[in-house]
Amino acid sequence: MENSSNSTLEKILKLQTELTAAKPDVPYLLDLITLRAREITNSDGAVFELVEGDDLVYRAASGKGEKQIGLRIPVKGSFSGLSLQSKEILYCLDSEVDDRVNREACRRVGLRSMIVLPLYFDSDVLGVLKVHSSEVDFYSSNETYVLDMLSGTMAAILHNAYRWAEKEKNLQSMIYLASHDSLTGVYNRSAFYDYLRRGLLRIQNDSSRLTIAVFDLDGLKNVNDTYGHAAGDYFLSRFASRFSHLLQHQDVFARLGGDEFGLIMIHHESKESTLAHVGNLAKMVEGEIQFDTAKLEIKTSLGVSFYPEDGAEPETLVSIADDRMYENKRIRKNK
Repeated sequence: MENSSNSTLEKILKLQTELTAAKPDVPYLLDLITLRAREITNSDGAVFELVEGDDLVYRAASGKGEKQIGLRIPVKGSFSGLSLQSKEILYCLDSEVDDRVNREACRRVGLRSMIVLPLYFDSDVLGVLKVHSSEVDFYSSNETYVLDMLSGTMAAILHNAYRWAEKEKNLQSMIYLASHDSLTGVYNRSAFYDYLRRGLLRIQNDSSRLTIAVFDLDGLKNVNDTYGHAAGDYFLSRFASRFSHLLQHQDVFARLGGDEFGLIMIHHESKESTLAHVGNLAKMVEGEIQFDTAKLEIKTSLGVSFYPEDGAEPETLVSIADDRMYENKRIRKNK
């Protein structure tokens, strides 16, 4: 029993140390918190739900929770909202018999038991950390204890990162920080999926089309290896800046991770016209840039998918665009 207690304490101290030493970057911290929460509780998935007005938005996700990134649910009537309202950790032993949860939503995610942990700093509401399992009554009091012990550290670290950004970058909103890429300033992965889900819902009853384009920067690894990561960061930032200046008002452009970017377009153009437009965008952002004394060449591979021809689910549409991007990259390399 003593060994178990020591092991639990070691996990808590290790994660507290890691969080305290981490860079003050809100999206990075949200990803780190969800990843470690899933690992430390042996969960199938974990998500961080940020309060945005009347909604909770899945701004970070790990494991099976990754498919829910960007999901938006009402605070009112949700299990997470109940946790926020009561300011207490809540445990659902079995979603099939617990009347506090949205049963259909739990079935879609594939969860049967979960712990939700509200995060507050002083009187500021930050959001909810949720871990979940596909097994009934998966969690013991130990996992609840671990998360409870970590809650103060997690809330303080997030709050301090927000205050740092507010002071250093003159940013006023946690919502902005959680939905934007800190390096390039464009939307991040969670915001991309949030807008994609809302966009698909919005066009159900009109004649609009939705197109996704995925762009991958060719040669970023070579830039990093040859000139250093400062050059690689500049490479990414210049690409994002060039692209952002070409967007139409309703377009959503985001960094999906690494050197991959995504574009959501809702429009009335034909498939052929849209493909030509996306190809022109790629050509317009390509070209030479100067970093110190080095000349770098921006080149990009791209893939496009269309709703509803290629699917109706966000993950399907992005996956198909991603596959076509890699095929485009392969063809370009073999030329």
